[in-house]
Amino acid sequence: MRQDSFRQRTKDPALATTSMAAGLHSAPAPRPATWAARHYRLLFEYAPDGYLATDVSGTIREANRAAAILVRAPPGGLVGRTLASFVCDEERRAFRAELHRLKRTRPRGTKEWVVRLRPAGAEPFEAALTVSFLAERLGDGTGLLWSLRDVTRRRRVEEKLKQSERRYRSLYAEVLRHRDALRILSTRSLYAREEEAKRIAHELHDEAGQITAAIHLALAEIEPELLPSGRERLRRIGVLIEGVEERLRQLSHELRPTILDDLGLIPALAFLANGFSARTQVAVAVKGSTGGRLDPLIETALYRIVQEALANVGKHARAARAEITLAREDGKLVCAIRDDGVGFSDRPARRGVGRPAGLGLLGIRERLGALNGQMQILSTPGEGTELRVSVPLRQR
Repeated sequence: MRQDSFRQRTKDPALATTSMAAGLHSAPAPRPATWAARHYRLLFEYAPDGYLATDVSGTIREANRAAAILVRAPPGGLVGRTLASFVCDEERRAFRAELHRLKRTRPRGTKEWVVRLRPAGAEPFEAALTVSFLAERLGDGTGLLWSLRDVTRRRRVEEKLKQSERRYRSLYAEVLRHRDALRILSTRSLYAREEEAKRIAHELHDEAGQITAAIHLALAEIEPELLPSGRERLRRIGVLIEGVEERLRQLSHELRPTILDDLGLIPALAFLANGFSARTQVAVAVKGSTGGRLDPLIETALYRIVQEALANVGKHARAARAEITLAREDGKLVCAIRDDGVGFSDRPARRGVGRPAGLGLLGIRERLGALNGQMQILSTPGEGTELRVSVPLRQR
């Protein structure tokens, strides 16, 4: 009777608070135990989450206002009903089975799971139930304490996040597939270009060489028939043709150096460095070792990268010396091209802003991308520049 009277007084939070204040100031001080009971009863009744007390079979013994509001029941209308009666039909059997398992095993701590509840005359909602066992049953048979919270919005947000994650993973996998396809296409393109360059180089060396040799023979045949002045002019023509032959040999070697195919990367780079030094008067040293022959694609790519780097040294660095080093490091071949030229500030390049985007560097990135390699440019004004590339090793 006193409990019902208290519930009537505490239906209105303001009235409940006023009653408590009046009791504190005008009425005689209650006994500590009575005051504590009222205090915790008020906390239970007006808690923001739904709270239930049931017996071990799930029959509700007590419920607060938040729980009644969630299931659209009048205050006090939950007592005597089973919690399972509010569970949606399709989940009720599983809920009862779980409740029976809890009754049998009596686990320590709390157990939480999500079920769909159907309030009276309303749409079902997803609720997070947290249950814990009392160490001892109360006199009215209460053995389980429940908290009840509507998590429909949270579940929707979680589902959207999961959908976003699935979409992101799908897009990422697609990007990886496209990247791999692009790498394969780039490798095939580079291979085709090298094969075409080899074919042109052989034609320049063989066919053009045969033509110039035939011209030399023709000139030698007509030389006896000419006057001394004509013979002198014929010799000057022969010198010009020899210059053409030399230039054709250079072009043939630049297109596809046979020394690279025959002897490998280090001798080919030494030959390239000697030719560069002869043309530019920049002393170039080649150091290090590849540890044996490499995959032809790697050898060709590194040769072309060094070739382009030396071309940049000759055009922009104003250097007196340059150095090419090769070494194996952690399953990769690392090649560094350094010069002692004017250098430049590499801070914008490190931030990804103002990075040089000439055709030479684009070509280097393309070759490295096809081999899953990496490139780094280090430079300081007045102290020279270093181009450092690394390529995963594949033995020949």
